Amino acid sequence: MKKKEICSFLFVLFLIGFFLLPLSAEVPMEQAIRDGIKLNKTYRNHVVETRSLELTKKNARMRRWFNLNSGASYLYKSDQMEISFPDMSPVPGVVIPGSSMLVGAKHNYDIKLSLTQPIFTGNILASAAKLESLKLAVEENRVRLSRIEAASEIKRSYFNYRLLRNRLNSLHILIKQLQLHYRKLQDYFREELIRKSDLLETEAKIREQELSLRDLQNLVENEKIYFKTLCGYDIDEVETGYFEKSGDFDRAFAEFKTAHPVFKTLDEQVKGFHIREKIVNGAYLPQVGGFAEIHYGKPGIDFFQNEWSLYFQGGISIDLKIFDWNKRKRDVQIIRCSMEKIENERADLIKEGERRLKQLFSARTSAESKLETVKKLVRIAVEDIRLKKNLLKEQQIDNIDYLSALTRKERWESMKNTIEAQLEIIKVNINQLVGKFEEAR
Repeated sequence: MKKKEICSFLFVLFLIGFFLLPLSAEVPMEQAIRDGIKLNKTYRNHVVETRSLELTKKNARMRRWFNLNSGASYLYKSDQMEISFPDMSPVPGVVIPGSSMLVGAKHNYDIKLSLTQPIFTGNILASAAKLESLKLAVEENRVRLSRIEAASEIKRSYFNYRLLRNRLNSLHILIKQLQLHYRKLQDYFREELIRKSDLLETEAKIREQELSLRDLQNLVENEKIYFKTLCGYDIDEVETGYFEKSGDFDRAFAEFKTAHPVFKTLDEQVKGFHIREKIVNGAYLPQVGGFAEIHYGKPGIDFFQNEWSLYFQGGISIDLKIFDWNKRKRDVQIIRCSMEKIENERADLIKEGERRLKQLFSARTSAESKLETVKKLVRIAVEDIRLKKNLLKEQQIDNIDYLSALTRKERWESMKNTIEAQLEIIKVNINQLVGKFEEAR
């Protein structure tokens, strides 16, 4: 095969491999959050509880409809009822002797099929079904709250990793700069232009930064493991440009009071206490129910014949409470006390939430201000390094001054990365406190 043909063949193989091999793509942060929520134990348990409450709700609705039951019984009596007829004298001189007979049976059998139907319960059964619906709504709010908490934990881990990774990169750059500077100093030392102490100072600074590098690498690996535990993804596969959004205080506080799952839960609980009050009052209305039964038994209805017989019976039952030492009034007062406690809890949550939101927004403002200042310090440090590098060449400053300038720049870079990550984490905490959760931006 000619050389030109071989090159063409290899080029075709390259194109085939390029299009057939899967292209690597970053995992969107929203996908990592969604999948991470599904791994969260608290979220999964609340979802299971939701399914359980849906079945309970259905059971409560079914209680308003008829029930069909069957049964069988056997009864043994050691004796039978005896009926005695006395002597009779219909006309003088004529006597009809009396007699006696046993009725019933020692062995009694009964097989039945019964149907019961609530007719009127004072809306107790309907209210009970509504109460189960409210319990389901409360659990759905808990599901939403667990999603918010799980998502916030994933985001905090993501931004912590970014912080540590940026600090690690800055430290790598500093070490490379120090190593490059050390090699230049070795050349100067061979030419007897600098002292031995300059070399030792630089080498010591490099070793110090390497120690910091080892500690930082360990923190990076730990955070990487923690992130994968939370969502199942290697954090290096997740997009790097994700950021958190948060609005102003007034909007966040209004959303906190109206949309937070905890307040929605309190609303559902208040509704539930109103329903419980209706149930208490409904219990003092007439409770009417109907029943119908088919029996097949021995001796059945006719005790005299003592034979198997089929018969039907049905009726209506009415139950009405008349006097119970004013228990209803006390039960209603207990329910209203519980409602008052919920309102007190709501007021306290609003007060506490407002305080924490103000603190978070104050921290956000402070971090934004510090970030602008630190960015200016980084620019100053870069310029300072440039100037000191020239002064060092001219031997107008000591080597230690140049080393201090390098480490000072790394310190400001680290502070800038720290503040940027802290700012994002503050936004995460604001959105978690507000109860805000968005799967997509």
